[in-house]
Amino acid sequence: MNFSQEELIDMVYFLGAGERNPFLASRLYAQQFPERRHPRVEAFENLQERFERTGHVKYEKKDREKRTTREENELSVLLKVVENPHTSTRKISNELNVSQTSVSRILRKYKFHPYHIQLVQELDATDFQKRLEFSEWALEKVQQEYNFFDYLLFSDEATFHKNGYVNRHNFHYYDTINPHFIRPVNHQHRWSVNVWAGIVGSCLIGPYFFEGNVNGESYWNFLENHLPALLGDVPLNVRQRMWFQHDGAPPHYSRIVRRHLDRIFVDRWVGRGGPVRWPPRSPDLTKLDFFLWGYVKSLVYEEPPTTKANMMNRIRDAFETINVNMLQNVNVSFLRRIETCVQQQGGYIEHLL
Repeated sequence: MNFSQEELIDMVYFLGAGERNPFLASRLYAQQFPERRHPRVEAFENLQERFERTGHVKYEKKDREKRTTREENELSVLLKVVENPHTSTRKISNELNVSQTSVSRILRKYKFHPYHIQLVQELDATDFQKRLEFSEWALEKVQQEYNFFDYLLFSDEATFHKNGYVNRHNFHYYDTINPHFIRPVNHQHRWSVNVWAGIVGSCLIGPYFFEGNVNGESYWNFLENHLPALLGDVPLNVRQRMWFQHDGAPPHYSRIVRRHLDRIFVDRWVGRGGPVRWPPRSPDLTKLDFFLWGYVKSLVYEEPPTTKANMMNRIRDAFETINVNMLQNVNVSFLRRIETCVQQQGGYIEHLL
């Protein structure tokens, strides 16, 4: 029994899903496509054997010259990826004698994407339970009042260094000859900018720039004398019942700061030593870390900043590009993250989002 190109491609997928076990692949295929004719185990065995022996999956014809066809290339490339998801287009090209451009086109056609490894904050043994407890508290609040987190002010500080970061893999210069393009980096005269920002509902608060390093006293001074003015554009009904959140950085845990929050946000703040404990090492749960800072830095460092004032202006300009729709999407993402965190029992979630 011969199978069509579409059927053979699906069989390749299920050989991969079944870890190259023809029996398991046959069962998975039948479950997925109950309306189709069902290949027997032997068909999967022959498909796998044919590829290992000849390097392709096209049906062999006796006494006829073999020719490489587009259909054959597609199936062979797909089987290579199924066998080794960590392979490269260059390696497939060399092994199958197919151009690297054709390999890339085939993978795009069948929606294979080169996903990259994600770096996440390493969690200690006790962190999982703390993350789970916070996420369960958050979900309980949402169940009691769906828009509860529209009244919680997420806040954080970030440091923007003079030289920033340059992702050389994403920084190209196309030409017919090597222009030997360089970007000078001066490490002799260093400076940086410390920035505070907040998100409450669909309102972006800030940026506020600290002079020098942030410590307990300067952070308290900000909360006491500058934050109220920054909240001036937030609707009154939101400010009257607003919660406050920050992480467990040392300035946030200073006694003067905790006393201030206990006085201003009575039983309505989240943080280290607060009525609700913020789980340590959890940037994937706060809106500033999983959205704002990465977005702002991607704009600020498109070109190297020239002066500290230039850096601050770039940060302000980047904040101006953030609109209500973006913040609403961030709110939805936060709810999805706490749900996923509960499902993972406080474990890593970035790879599931």
